[in-house]
Amino acid sequence: MKIPYRIAAAALALAACLVPLASPGPAAAADKPLRVAVTLSDLGCAARAVGGDDVEVTVLCPGGMDPHYLPAKPSLSRKLGQADALLFNGLELEIGWLPPLLEKARNPRVRPGAPGMIDCSTALDAVLDVPAGAVDRGLGDIHPQGNPHYTVDPRRMIAVVELVGRRFGELDPPRAAAYRDRAEAYAAQLRERLPVWRERTAALRARHVLLNHQHWNYLCDWLGLDVIGEIEHRPGIAASPRHVQDMVEKSRALGDVVVMAASWDHLDVVREVAGRAGASLAVLPGHSGAEPGTDDYLAFLDVVTRRLAEAAAAPGKE
Repeated sequence: MKIPYRIAAAALALAACLVPLASPGPAAAADKPLRVAVTLSDLGCAARAVGGDDVEVTVLCPGGMDPHYLPAKPSLSRKLGQADALLFNGLELEIGWLPPLLEKARNPRVRPGAPGMIDCSTALDAVLDVPAGAVDRGLGDIHPQGNPHYTVDPRRMIAVVELVGRRFGELDPPRAAAYRDRAEAYAAQLRERLPVWRERTAALRARHVLLNHQHWNYLCDWLGLDVIGEIEHRPGIAASPRHVQDMVEKSRALGDVVVMAASWDHLDVVREVAGRAGASLAVLPGHSGAEPGTDDYLAFLDVVTRRLAEAAAAPGKE
């Protein structure tokens, strides 16, 4: 069961009060790797690329699991208890499970406000889909601070990589230059691939896109795609038959529609909508590591953009 975000936020504050207030001290000895826990597999790719052999990375949420619904298992608290640093997505994506894990871990190095707590969303220059007006649970799994699924946008991941390079250097000064150099090298690799990925998906910009969930909004923003709506009328809540019919009719009226979904989505409904609308369907790995051949972030984006290109070239087919 997910924890409402207000309750979870209170738990996060409580965790800060319960842990010892002693100074956490240096993150890692010069002859030992920096122990880094990350909430998402995409952030794990960034940590490994920046840290190299100077870090040990533990991913809490596997790439094939929807990060909204990770069970807060005791084994994850033990992993957090050993960490020198925690890279987390932020924007309340992990709000249902990370606060109780931190409370149980009782690790002063990764308590709220400690140097080892690295909120990767602080690297962003803009956040999409920030709700206007009051937010309540009747609207579904709405994130009050905006859409948290920014790691599917490689431009924003470049900013995350650069942030990680700086913060690792602050935690581990003797190896700061190595972290900086590796961050610059990995960011350069990503920049080099940006035009390749955009060119590969060029045909999709002449079509319309129907999403199952707002997971792909940042990717669509980067690629310049025309998003006509979401099958999930309210995030995290099954679509009503009326809304499903509305999306089918809208897609039929526009034509040239590609439906995008993550492999962890409820694909029966997604396939029904695509079939009834005569749309092509792209089922994509939600994060790096979600399926074989996507363990590296660059490989993940290669798979995502290739499947989008295939869907754009094959109307009405998955």
